Amino acid sequence: MLAITQGDPAGIGPELCLHLMAQDPELRVFASQDLLFRVAQQLGLPFTRTLIIDVPLPAQCQIQAGMISDEAGMHGFQCLERATEATLRGEFSALVTNPIHKEAWHEAGIKYPGHTEFLVAKTEAESHAMMLTSEEITCSLVTTHIALSEVPSALSGERIMEVITLTSDIMTRLRGRKPRLAMPGLNPHAGEGGLFGREEGELLIPVLEEARRRDIDIIGPLSPDTAFLPKLRKEIDAYICLYHDQGLIPLKTLAFDEGVNVTLGLPLIRTSVDHGTAFDIAWQGKACVQSLLEAVRIARKIS
Repeated sequence: MLAITQGDPAGIGPELCLHLMAQDPELRVFASQDLLFRVAQQLGLPFTRTLIIDVPLPAQCQIQAGMISDEAGMHGFQCLERATEATLRGEFSALVTNPIHKEAWHEAGIKYPGHTEFLVAKTEAESHAMMLTSEEITCSLVTTHIALSEVPSALSGERIMEVITLTSDIMTRLRGRKPRLAMPGLNPHAGEGGLFGREEGELLIPVLEEARRRDIDIIGPLSPDTAFLPKLRKEIDAYICLYHDQGLIPLKTLAFDEGVNVTLGLPLIRTSVDHGTAFDIAWQGKACVQSLLEAVRIARKIS
């Protein structure tokens, strides 16, 4: 049994839940029952009340499709909080999340910038990493939502090794064998022997050598402009990417609708769609459910 969160109620999360509920009885959706019924009526989608764990909206709360609001932000957070607590109690084998809107969370006074930060704090996880996976490509991120100018100072040998280890462990579970990993360099041409930056020689190469001594199969640092070429991708199970866009640009280019976000290192299994709330098409019947279906598939495979 899986726990699914509605995400921001003003986004595409509610209709994605309805599509999923029509296909999969082995789940429970943490959502506003009244709101899902409203969206189902509007779009002519089936509605199965027994699959919903109701998280009621406050009285007089008017959620409008595509509208950022503190009420929507708070409701999305409450759905996540209840689903997380139930999964930690062992009521569900995994948690699958629909997208929230960070600005709505901020307006609601929620101190966490996103799902991952909340889950790490809630579970008191000692280590964690964000991994984006698909049939085409898998990327784990050493740093995530920080300015590019802050990336070099945020990198450390300990953090890089943490992400390498977590990725190697989860890919072993997913592949059923020892995986092969790769790391693109930080600088153009992986520093070109120090001409374009010293991070590769001073930081990345020593970490990679230590990982190999720990029997982890990893190559790099690779020149970032050729690291994701098709021939090399066929040989690589996962990439260890040093900053957000280094991993997300190739992943979303190759697998925009199929990408799944997996949070590594938590005491629960959590997967998520790899797209946003799509306010511009919310409640219009245009949302693609493929990423959510993949998130469910990966959650089941891991669990």
